[in-house]
Amino acid sequence: MSEIKYLIDGKEVKYEGLFDLKGLFKVIDDFFRERGYDRLETKNYEEVYETGRQITIELMPYKKVNDYVKMQVRIYAFFKEVKDKVVEIDGVKRKLQHGKAEFWFDADLFTDYEHRWESRVVLYFLRTISDKFIRRAQTEMAEEICKKDCMDVIELVKNFLNMNRHTFAPASGSYFIGS
Repeated sequence: MSEIKYLIDGKEVKYEGLFDLKGLFKVIDDFFRERGYDRLETKNYEEVYETGRQITIELMPYKKVNDYVKMQVRIYAFFKEVKDKVVEIDGVKRKLQHGKAEFWFDADLFTDYEHRWESRVVLYFLRTISDKFIRRAQTEMAEEICKKDCMDVIELVKNFLNMNRHTFAPASGSYFIGS
């Protein structure tokens, strides 16, 4: 059985208001495609009620670092009371959705996901020694990359939904003063 390290578990983001559902998931897909992840959509269904639609989407993009380590980010999105609204933005009418959105984010790291080191006890022992001493730096680097990708997609979703306050100063604190 492969070893699973839970790096981020159940980070939650809630939002209520107008949003562009199709645009949101296009941005998320583009984000993971740019970083080399493969797309896996495990759930995508919609139910219609009198109060509005209820949409459940679960994405599990993954990236195989090599034949031993695999990174996976899980995004579970739940939308309720979703109703379509036509909004005019800069003189152009756009179809947006209004409702409540909840997101849960997880980041996991799988080692020996192909189960190559489990056939015999000696190989299992060698895998443990290898994990502790030989592949330690590689695994730690993959953990940090996976955590960073998960936190970046959380910030991307927050920015897309316009949940963060806009500031005039850049985050780095460096300013450009022209002459």
